[in-house]
Parts: sequence; structure tokens; C-alpha cells
Amino acid sequence: MRWKCVLLGGGVALPCTAFSYWQTGSEVSLGAVVLGGLLTGYLLTQSNSDTSRAGIQVGILGGLPVLWAVFDTYVAAAGFTEPVWFKLAEGVLLFGFIITGFGIAALAGEVGVRIGTWLADSVTNRRSRVTR
Repeated sequence: MRWKCVLLGGGVALPCTAFSYWQTGSEVSLGAVVLGGLLTGYLLTQSNSDTSRAGIQVGILGGLPVLWAVFDTYVAAAGFTEPVWFKLAEGVLLFGFIITGFGIAALAGEVGVRIGTWLADSVTNRRSRVTR
């Protein structure tokens, strides 16, 4: 059940983040990753499953367009004539951008899962108060 929820949340986020990058060509909006994490956290909590690391997994899946953005940056910079040390520094910076982008996406997914967990707990508590 856990992986189904993670894939559902990440699957909701992935096309939205890809569309946001395709539309702007310069930025990847991670709002959909928060929404996918919210959905995942809600579903996992309702099914009494473990939510640990689910936000990170949703964020990595939903943040895959970060690779597209880094690749576009690499292609744009590859046409420049520059010394070897500069190309090495460029590679290190691009790798740093990948790590940072996925880190921010994982954080966004984790925030979404925490909100979804809180929302599911609130709904469950409200239902239990009404049925008493």
C-alpha cells in the first residue's frame, strides 16, 4: 500500500512540475510536489501505514524535471569555449544544482506529507467526536 500511495502522489506531481518547466523554460515549480505529498500523507494515514520517508520519495519522483533543467543548462553552456578547469567547475556546479534541486523537492514532499497526515488525523478526530 505504501508504494502505491507514494507512486500516486509522485505521479500526480511529476506531470505538473514537468509542465511548469516546459511552460517557463527556466523554473521548476514544486507546488505540485507539496500537493502530491499531501495526498500521499492523507492516504497513508487513513490506511494506518508508515509515513516516514514518504515525502522524500514523493519529492524525488515529482522533482525529476530538475534533471531536465540541469540538462538544458549544460547544453547551453557546452557551446562556450573555455579552459578545462572551467568545464570541471561547471560539472561540479551542475552536480550541486542537482543535489540542491532534489533536496528542495524532497523537503517540499515532506512538508506535503506532514500536512496530509495532520489533515487525516483531524478528519478522523472530527468523525470520532460526531459519532459519540
